[in-house]
Amino acid sequence: MKNNQNLVKGIFIGMGVMAMVAFAAEKTFTLKFSETDINKHYQKLSIIKQIVDNSNLAHQDVMFVSKSIDSLQADILTQVKAQIEPAPATKK
Repeated sequence: MKNNQNLVKGIFIGMGVMAMVAFAAEKTFTLKFSETDINKHYQKLSIIKQIVDNSNLAHQDVMFVSKSIDSLQADILTQVKAQIEPAPATKK
């Protein structure tokens, strides 16, 4: 009988912890760079990608690094475009 009570308590505690974790807010960070700095970092990522492509690393490792750099560069472009282009006018 005591085992059942402990099991039920464990289930409720587990559900409570899951509920608390499920509602955690996502944090957003904004980094500010000058245009020359962002261009420099973008170019350095391209150079790193070329070095990795020419290295003796395993194909799987090269693909992982290349895809990670591509993803980071795509995020950089998205953020820069969002800051440069004016927001579309909303209709009332």
